[in-house]
Amino acid sequence: MFSIRGFLMTALVSVIIVSGVLLVFGTYHTLYHELDEQYDAELVQSGRLMASFWRDGHMPDPTVARLEPSEHRYQRYFVYQMWRQGRLVLASDGAPLDPLMPLESADDGGRYMEIGDWHAYGVPLSGNRWVVVAESDTARRSLVKNMAGTVLVPYLLSVPVVLLLVWLAVRRGLMALTRLARSVAARDADNLTPVPHRAVRELAPLTEAINSLLSRLVNTLEREKRFTADAAHELRTLLMALRLHTENAIEFSDPREVADSLSQLRLAIDRASRTVEQLMILSRLDPALPPRTLSHCHGDSVARDTLAMMLPLANQFGHHVEADLERGLDVRVPEDMFQIVLRNLIDNACRYSPPASRITVSGYRSGEQVVFLITDGGPGLSPEEQVTFTGRFSRGRTDVAGSGLGLSIVERILGLVGGSLSYRPASPLLPAAAELRLPAA
Repeated sequence: MFSIRGFLMTALVSVIIVSGVLLVFGTYHTLYHELDEQYDAELVQSGRLMASFWRDGHMPDPTVARLEPSEHRYQRYFVYQMWRQGRLVLASDGAPLDPLMPLESADDGGRYMEIGDWHAYGVPLSGNRWVVVAESDTARRSLVKNMAGTVLVPYLLSVPVVLLLVWLAVRRGLMALTRLARSVAARDADNLTPVPHRAVRELAPLTEAINSLLSRLVNTLEREKRFTADAAHELRTLLMALRLHTENAIEFSDPREVADSLSQLRLAIDRASRTVEQLMILSRLDPALPPRTLSHCHGDSVARDTLAMMLPLANQFGHHVEADLERGLDVRVPEDMFQIVLRNLIDNACRYSPPASRITVSGYRSGEQVVFLITDGGPGLSPEEQVTFTGRFSRGRTDVAGSGLGLSIVERILGLVGGSLSYRPASPLLPAAAELRLPAA
């Protein structure tokens, strides 16, 4: 499992260690380079100075140049040699007996070379004489190491303290996240109040997202409670009706009364089946969130198929149905949702229109929308009835079979797909109609 605290600690410790290694490497090489140049300059100056003493042929007094035993700690492995005619005539203590560099003529008056473990500088003089001064590279590196250690040891000693401070800072910085996690974990299903905001800028988006989720959960639970209560009430009414008609059929002795009770029982069963079907559709739609992308369908083809599907119901009431649809009415609505909308609207038109009415489904394109009109022979709905009948289990007439969920389902689907539904009351010139507007594909 990914850990933010572990990631931050690993990243910060890695940065500190890598920075320390780079600091050690850079400090050592910078010191060595600077001291190397400094001591090379001193080496050249020392060689020139000794050559100037021997230029007139006077040999320096060895006893003066020799260091006392108590002064050896000041040496940096610095040696010199004086050669004449290829013979070593004078050398410092610890100097090798062989030349430290080739004793060849030099046009520039001096020669610097790094040979083996020595930095050597030779000055040629007249009479085939040479003054060679040299310094051990080991001494230089030892001096650089001591200086680098003096600089870096405090840093290395402070690394544990820095790591401890980093750990405390990370722990302190993530404490707000820990408190938020504990606050959310301590809640139960009965506590869906918003999480209190804290003055932490980085946690503000997370807190807002959690509160938004809690708000949606509250709305969903309230909707489910209301739906469950309404559905239980409606199903209880249906079951009472089924039981009443069943008991009447059992108790009646007159065949005509028994047949009438069985007929009423069949209608009650049909209504119960339709109610259960509509409840299942509504339960699938209610918890759903608006989809980010919607598929499209051929609206004119789906409308014709749905009208053909509803033809038996129209024939049952003696209605005449027809379609007047333009071609190419593609809508940005899934086909199954569009069928549910049309089926409910045509069903209402068939059930609430007077017998032998003309029911027409027409469609045309209007800008970025596609408009479908379902006209019937009824009086239409007033603005007050439009608000009332879109509620769940709200029915216009109790003598017509139905569940009162059709328009509620239609409104829910239209809210998901971005459509709208309006009603036109009947007038002397135009019949009543339901006007459905959907986004064009």
